[in-house]
Amino acid sequence: MPKDLENTMVDNNLYILTEINPETTTNAVIQLTQWVEKMPFVKKGDMFYNTKKITTGKDTSVRIINAKEATDKIYSPYEEIPEHIPVLNVYINSSGGSSSLMKSILSMFYIASFKGTIIRTYNIGRANSCASMIAVSGTHGYRYMAEDAKNVVHYGYSKNGIQHPNELEFVLKDFKKEINSTRKIYLNNSKLTKEDLEKYYNIEGSGNLSALECLFKGLCDWVITDDGRFVNVSDFDATNLRTRTR
Repeated sequence: MPKDLENTMVDNNLYILTEINPETTTNAVIQLTQWVEKMPFVKKGDMFYNTKKITTGKDTSVRIINAKEATDKIYSPYEEIPEHIPVLNVYINSSGGSSSLMKSILSMFYIASFKGTIIRTYNIGRANSCASMIAVSGTHGYRYMAEDAKNVVHYGYSKNGIQHPNELEFVLKDFKKEINSTRKIYLNNSKLTKEDLEKYYNIEGSGNLSALECLFKGLCDWVITDDGRFVNVSDFDATNLRTRTR
């Protein structure tokens, strides 16, 4: 595979731009691990922003945030993050792939977040399967999605080879554990319910979600429009889902 298509990390930017598999992603996981290892802990008191007013075409109040406690909140993309707070930018355009490598990446996210890092995820084209789980696991308030991007939610596929009928029960138990692990990621990082997930996971259902669907279902926090604006749920008229004029 050409080097420019491999998943890689440059400075504080992690690029997931192809299938997540050992050939393309192992080195990226190593790079991410080394980057996180070098990150110093940011003291909790230093994590807070001061509430202030910013101008984005209308007055907007920016609330106090803490990367370790940032859940179900919306923060302005126009806000400047103080230099002492580390930021990991994750750009995603991937069909998904290996769940074990995806979990390695998420483990590094958890450690980085604990150290005080803000994890900004950008779905710039598609985030399918494992890539979808990476996209939704950024710091809440900092998960972006291009207007025409897609997010595919589904169980995944089991590649266990069965050589004896007695192994079938073991494989089924293992797959159920994998499904529960997947559920947990979405339930912790979106407004999706177990019922939603069952519908999306059903082979007849549709887990192929548009940017607007992801915005209202809490899988992302901001949609980047074709004309370069950032919009969130407060920018929509609930009756017709059209963005209000800024």
